[in-house]
Amino acid sequence: MAKRRKPQRVQEPVAAPFRYRSARRAFASDADMADVLGVHRSNITRWKHGETSPENAELLVALDVVVTLLTGFLEPESIPDWLRGFNAHLGHRQPLQVLRQGQLSEVIAAIEREKQGAFA
Repeated sequence: MAKRRKPQRVQEPVAAPFRYRSARRAFASDADMADVLGVHRSNITRWKHGETSPENAELLVALDVVVTLLTGFLEPESIPDWLRGFNAHLGHRQPLQVLRQGQLSEVIAAIEREKQGAFA
């Protein structure tokens, strides 16, 4: 029987905590952030300490970018709802779902269309 490999941890001593703090602005708590992202709370703790797995590192970067773009356009307390809501510019998919699929550019394009007042 083959052994399952543990996901490799990536040390990002500066980037992960910075990105965590930046993305965290949009959430009421670490637990809320974990819930919205669909990750375990321990992942949030690891991000604070500069540890991520490759797949979570990509999600953290994407979330940081999206929160930064939405800040000032939406009220901070509205950002988690926007991330979970169905978006016409994304083919009625949820932005978080699209981010989890590694499609950050699609979410950025949707944000830009909304900022320009475009209707889907």
